[in-house]
Amino acid sequence: MDDVVEMAKKDADEKNVDEKLVKWNDIFEELLIDAKTLIQDLSEGINYIAISAFIVIVIGGAALFVGLDRGGIKYVAAGFVIFCVCIFNGAMNLRKWHKLKKRYNRLQSLEKEMEHK
Repeated sequence: MDDVVEMAKKDADEKNVDEKLVKWNDIFEELLIDAKTLIQDLSEGINYIAISAFIVIVIGGAALFVGLDRGGIKYVAAGFVIFCVCIFNGAMNLRKWHKLKKRYNRLQSLEKEMEHK
């Protein structure tokens, strides 16, 4: 009789463990989806920094070109100042992009590995 009770308890415990494993599996699957989304958003944000840096540099070049085209010393000086500010801002953005790209490179490679599985 005790053997029957022990077997029943063992079966109940195994069933309980199986249910817990299924719940944990569901949680981990949701976390995996959230992690993929977070990595994609982070990658897009990092790439946005580089794109905006190049846009700022182009705007600075355009300001310098317009200043030179106008010909007056005030216009050339203003175009040069805007150009320098834009180049500095673009360089700082590219520096930040490089740091973030390097820092989160492992996450991006992990995302690619998850896509292949």
